[in-house]
Amino acid sequence: MTLIKSARQARSKTKSRPVTSIHRGRLTRDSIASLGTTRNRARQAKGKSMTTTRHIEEQQLWPVVLLHNYDSSWTAEEAREVEQCVTTMADALTRHGHPVELSPVRNDVAGPMRRFDPRERIVLNWCEGIDGVPRSPDRIPPVLEELGFAYTGATAWTLAVTQDKAATKTILDRLNIPTPAWRTFRAPSEIKDWNIFPAIVKPAAEHCSFGITDGAVVSNIDELRERVDTITQTYGGEALVEDFIEGREFNVSIWGNGTPKPMPLYEIDFSDITDPLNRLVGYDAKWTKGSFEFEHTPSRCPAPVDDDLAERIRRVAMAAYRALLLRDYGRIDLRVRDGQPYVLDVNSNCDITIDGGFAKTAAVAGYDYGAMASRIVNLAARRRPVAV
Repeated sequence: MTLIKSARQARSKTKSRPVTSIHRGRLTRDSIASLGTTRNRARQAKGKSMTTTRHIEEQQLWPVVLLHNYDSSWTAEEAREVEQCVTTMADALTRHGHPVELSPVRNDVAGPMRRFDPRERIVLNWCEGIDGVPRSPDRIPPVLEELGFAYTGATAWTLAVTQDKAATKTILDRLNIPTPAWRTFRAPSEIKDWNIFPAIVKPAAEHCSFGITDGAVVSNIDELRERVDTITQTYGGEALVEDFIEGREFNVSIWGNGTPKPMPLYEIDFSDITDPLNRLVGYDAKWTKGSFEFEHTPSRCPAPVDDDLAERIRRVAMAAYRALLLRDYGRIDLRVRDGQPYVLDVNSNCDITIDGGFAKTAAVAGYDYGAMASRIVNLAARRRPVAV
C-alpha cells in the first residue's frame, strides 16, 4: 500500500499492537493456528456485508470522499509530492465526472468524516495510517465501517495480514499456493539448519523494499548471519529469509470481487544487470532516482510471455488474491523458476498513483487514470448501505 514513501515511518522500531490474532513481527504457535479461523470469519463478514447492500451497476458517477493521510515525519518535499499525488487523483476523478471532496487525516479519522452522508458518498481510502503510529493502515477501515461508509480496498484483516510477510506466507503455504521456502529469525544465533542458497533477507514487517539493499542476497551461512543481524538491528522484529528465485519477475494487477480479473502482465526488465543475484527490485530501484538500479530496471507491459506461462502466472496470482481476501484491487508480485511461478508478495491497497505499476497496467488495458479510479470507486459502491 503506497501513496508515497510514507512507509518510511515503518523504519521506526516501535512495536505495534496485536492485530486480530497476529502479533506484528512475530507469529506465535497459537496465532499461526488461528489464522485459518480468523480468515474464515473475515470472509463470512465480507459475505454478510454483500448480502445487505444493493447491487450497483459499474461506472456510476458517485460523489467521492478522497481520504488521505498526512505524516508529520515527511520532509517538505515529500509532503509536496503527496499533495501532488492527491491532486492528480482528485482531478482525474473530477474530469471523469465524479464530484470529489478531500478529507486529510492526521490522528482523527471519524471527526472530518461526520459531515458526509454515507448513503450518498463513496470513500476512496488512500489513508495509509495514523500520524505517528507505524504500520497502521488497518486502523482506518473499522472507523469507516462504524460510520457506515462504503470504502475502496481491503478490510482491516487483510491490511494487517499482508503487512506481515510471515503471516501472508503462512496462509499461502496452508493453501498450497507456491511461495519461496522461508523462515523467520530474530537473531543470528537462531540460525541452525538453513541450507538454501542463494537466499534473500528482508525485514518481516516492512514493505516498499525497505531493507532490500546491497547485501540482501546472501550465498552462505556466514553472510546470512551477518545480514540477519543487520536487518534485526536496523528494523527491529524478525528477519524473513527466503529462497532467492533466480528468474523473471512479474507483477499481476487484479481488480474486482467475486470474479476478479487480472490485467496484462507487467514484467521488470533486468537485462541491463549482469549478475543474477543483483536482479531484484530493491530500495534504490524503487526510490533513488538517478541510481543505476532505478535507471536500469524498466518495465514491460504487456510482458512478452507465451500463453501457457502467462496462464500459470495468472492462476497463481488469482489464487493469492483470493487467499488473502483482497478486495476491489491489488497487486501480486511473482518470480518464475523452471516454469513455476512463486508468489513473492501480496499487495493489498497497492500503489495507484499515476506513475505506479497498477495505473500503467490499467492504461495498457484501456483505462485512463480517471477511468481506473472510477472503476475502483464503483467496485466499492456495490457495498453502499441501503437507505432505510
